[in-house]
Amino acid sequence: MSRPVAIGLALMAVMTLASVVYLRDVTETVRSRIAPEDEEAAFPGFDEPLFEPTDPRVEIRLFFPAANNDVLIRTRRTSMYASAEPVNQARQIVAQLIAGPDNPNLFSPLPAGTQLNQLFITDDGVAYADFNSALADNHPGGILPEQATVYAIVNSLAYNLDGVDRVKILIAGAERETLAGHCLLLLPLSADLSITDIAYQAAADGAATSRAP
Repeated sequence: MSRPVAIGLALMAVMTLASVVYLRDVTETVRSRIAPEDEEAAFPGFDEPLFEPTDPRVEIRLFFPAANNDVLIRTRRTSMYASAEPVNQARQIVAQLIAGPDNPNLFSPLPAGTQLNQLFITDDGVAYADFNSALADNHPGGILPEQATVYAIVNSLAYNLDGVDRVKILIAGAERETLAGHCLLLLPLSADLSITDIAYQAAADGAATSRAP
């Protein structure tokens, strides 16, 4: 084997080893920030409060599955405390989704027993939301119900929080290919307003404008 070839192979080996070490470190960092299911605590049982008594309340729009058939998801105007920590704002949003809507025309987006294990937001705008296994195990399944659950979470976080562009849903500290057989969860998801009353209202307003003299 010639000297240049040997040097090239050695450099390739070093680069491959460095890549493996880097990917291992990233994976371990993500895992270390997510609590395993057997240590999960019921939300909102965090060590620190999610807001200060002096924090002002701000209006938000939460997304819930609709009881009628014109749109899949409807929004509900409510409020949260404007905590200085965006992650605490995100936890407040999830807490309200878990509590469910106070409107008979809306369904609870999360199945019974669902709890939030952990939630954090990365610098590149991805919110990692780790739920207990009840989110998947107790879900009735079906394409539309799964889509409504996933995007109730994704839309509620991405629509209301400036620092969140995408949401990665985890279950019991691990990735799932789907929630219950249909909706893919392998990649972080962006908000989809096309299945909500926001898009429905925008289309209706546009149609009204076009008919105006």
